[in-house]
Amino acid sequence: YLEYDKLICDCKNFSHLCDSNEILLRIFKELDVNDDKRISKEEFQLYKKILLEREKRFHRASFEKKLTSIFALFDRNQDNYITRQEIRETMQNLGESIDDELIEEMMKTADTNHDGRISRDEFEKLLIELQSKK
Repeated sequence: YLEYDKLICDCKNFSHLCDSNEILLRIFKELDVNDDKRISKEEFQLYKKILLEREKRFHRASFEKKLTSIFALFDRNQDNYITRQEIRETMQNLGESIDDELIEEMMKTADTNHDGRISRDEFEKLLIELQSKK
């Protein structure tokens, strides 16, 4: 168990790390789920799990923001689909040359329902797959 008074005492030795008892108290109360003025191993593990979930949500939000920006860059007519022509035009506008063979390869990989265009969901799956290969 970790007790609040012991934590405050220990932190006085590291006063440059602990600016405020209020901050420590707020964190301690968040960890002390059953309000017994002690933090058990189980409470600490639960808090760790909660922090990991928060971090995952933050990263997911960041990914969503990037996905939206990149998809919008290619979806030139804003119909929520990316076509071969939009890929070609976007790459040309970015100063990149791209041949039809590469565009076809991209479509083959990303257009999983074979309707001739890439939906936002298909684009997201492609980005996740590419990210996992890094």
